[in-house]
Amino acid sequence: MILYKNTFDNIKTVEYNVPIEDSYYCKNNFAVVADGITRDPNGIKYFDSTSFEEKINNYPNPSGASMAANLICKTFEENYNDIISKKLSLKEVFIKANKEVKKLNNAHIKVCDYLESDYYGAVGASALIENNNLYYSYICDCGVAVFNKDGELVFKTEDDMEKVNKHFDTGSFNWNQPEARIIVRKDYRNNPNNKYSYGAITGEREFEHYLKEGSLRLNDNDIVIVYSDGFANYLFDKDFYNNLINLINKDYPPFQNYLEKMGSKDYRKYGKEKTLVVIKNG
Repeated sequence: MILYKNTFDNIKTVEYNVPIEDSYYCKNNFAVVADGITRDPNGIKYFDSTSFEEKINNYPNPSGASMAANLICKTFEENYNDIISKKLSLKEVFIKANKEVKKLNNAHIKVCDYLESDYYGAVGASALIENNNLYYSYICDCGVAVFNKDGELVFKTEDDMEKVNKHFDTGSFNWNQPEARIIVRKDYRNNPNNKYSYGAITGEREFEHYLKEGSLRLNDNDIVIVYSDGFANYLFDKDFYNNLINLINKDYPPFQNYLEKMGSKDYRKYGKEKTLVVIKNG
């Protein structure tokens, strides 16, 4: 049973009309979340010599990141019946979605330069509950988590960007410089030959190397969370489960207020654009 579903705007979306680049689809005991990969501003290569306002004003709208995220969720929606009938696994639907994103890129990206004309792409996570079993598939830093009835976090998918970000932190990667962005997107994204690489749904077949799936047994009243990376820090907040109880009791506003309060309290930690779907087992 779906207890909650929502995408929270990035502050840039609210104040500067930057498009929302998260998407989700959920029904009954199924959910998928997709997080579009941020684009470069149009006509701007060197970020450190450009004002924030100029970068925002030149951000592509419509955004290819939004298109990719929406297309992934649409693919899951169109294949929903095959998912619940087990004709298709969640991983197989992600592969179908990647092929759709490839068509999208073929239509919009004539030559990929890994900057303004980089491939449209997104990452995502999906979950299906059936007969007390949780089936999941995900890529990169979107994820699936499980809380038991005592409020303990008993399962969480790995954040596959953690080791990559640590590697970048120890190197000389200056994201403001176009050369650095080209290196990351060309040599680290969907490149199985690089041990510090990561995966994304860009239409490239190599993404399958990074696509993960699994299953586990659930107990009655377990809570399954499907989320984009902006929600990762919430899972470890001591008050998160206490506020989830409000959803279990069908008291929606307190949980919403808690999420909004945390976002305004610490924007860097809790305030990014983010999507959350909450499903109760049993």
